[in-house]
Amino acid sequence: MNKVKRYIKGLLPLRFQEVIDMANIQRERARQQERRNTQNYRKIDDLLKSGAPIKLELGSGGNRCLPGWTYVDLAGACDLNFDLAQPFPIPSDTVDCVYSSHLLEHFHYRELLIHLDECFRILKPSGLFRAAVPNAQIYLDAYSGKADFDPDKFCLYKPGYTYNSRIDFVNYIAYMNGCHRYLFDKENIAAILKGRGFSSVRLGSFDSAIDLKEREYESLYVGARKPTTPP
Repeated sequence: MNKVKRYIKGLLPLRFQEVIDMANIQRERARQQERRNTQNYRKIDDLLKSGAPIKLELGSGGNRCLPGWTYVDLAGACDLNFDLAQPFPIPSDTVDCVYSSHLLEHFHYRELLIHLDECFRILKPSGLFRAAVPNAQIYLDAYSGKADFDPDKFCLYKPGYTYNSRIDFVNYIAYMNGCHRYLFDKENIAAILKGRGFSSVRLGSFDSAIDLKEREYESLYVGARKPTTPP
């Protein structure tokens, strides 16, 4: 049957073949998404039934195998696979801790707000939110000449770094060759979290139990809680 289909397809004009190919790709993507959704709901149900604290690392890119953590990303060998810029398939008030490292800067501002609102929603009252983000102040100080700056230390992602003048230190962290979409400093990350309803917002320091040592040199750390009562 497949041979017959290929033969018939070969008789069609090229533009119709392209339409058929695109339709097949879309159907396959839909089937893959349906499989991911089924797997996600099954794993989430297992987490909820286990009775153990639920700790999610979002945008991990893979499984870091830290005990007690569940890893979430759209792709990769993670426990759950879904788009972190869209509503999460997780019930409200069920998660004890949400953590991400160098994820938030990859969202456009409106996507960032959706993401943070979803983090807030799924957290239990008093649940912990913690994040590490690039500290843009380092690169702004380099541009203004306020601090010594070593590009070999602070501009490690070479596809994102081309030097013509000091403004390219800022271009590096702001755009990262199209990967970055938003900048953070100490003031705005705290203000954004407070604006989304989080309380006890505090800047922190590197935590060897969870944070990536290789990102410590450029990172800003923040923690917050979901209030025990609605604001």
